[in-house]
Amino acid sequence: MYIVAGNLKSRKIQTLKSARAVEARIRKVLYNVFREHIQGGSVLDLFAGSGALGIEALSWGAEEAVFVDIKRSCVNIVRKNLSSLGLLGFSKIYLKDSLFACQIFHQKQKKFDLIFLDPPYHKGLLTKSLKTIGAYDIVEPSGFIVILGFRKESVEDGGFFCHFERFYGDRSVRLYTPLRK
Repeated sequence: MYIVAGNLKSRKIQTLKSARAVEARIRKVLYNVFREHIQGGSVLDLFAGSGALGIEALSWGAEEAVFVDIKRSCVNIVRKNLSSLGLLGFSKIYLKDSLFACQIFHQKQKKFDLIFLDPPYHKGLLTKSLKTIGAYDIVEPSGFIVILGFRKESVEDGGFFCHFERFYGDRSVRLYTPLRK
């Protein structure tokens, strides 16, 4: 897999055979939406897998990326990718349950400008994750949450506004922002 845009464009990152990779066309769409918004921002890549989404955001100009995955094999590949790209100094990696990590960020009063959610399919984690993010208030008021999921899996908004939903094969891409108070 290759980085699709930014200052690391065309650099290779490794993936796990057991993990579902985010296709280049989807990462290009996300770059076109967020390239100006993410400059100097803080990114959270929940259910990180290989870390492709957070690494793309660093390539686009994010100041920091935080990667969370419960699988040691995923955390190891994220660390390896960040190291090979010279990005370890701009990153934090957590070997934790993604929903529990949200509680930790809340306790540390850490908020993110952009949160990527790409959980395993068919486990009800899309809605659960969105509600957890809302309950722990870890997205900046002007921030975004990008949810990548299975096309037929529904999502309850969890107190966020859905700006758009697009389909790419069996994948859906949804963009949420906090409701303005």
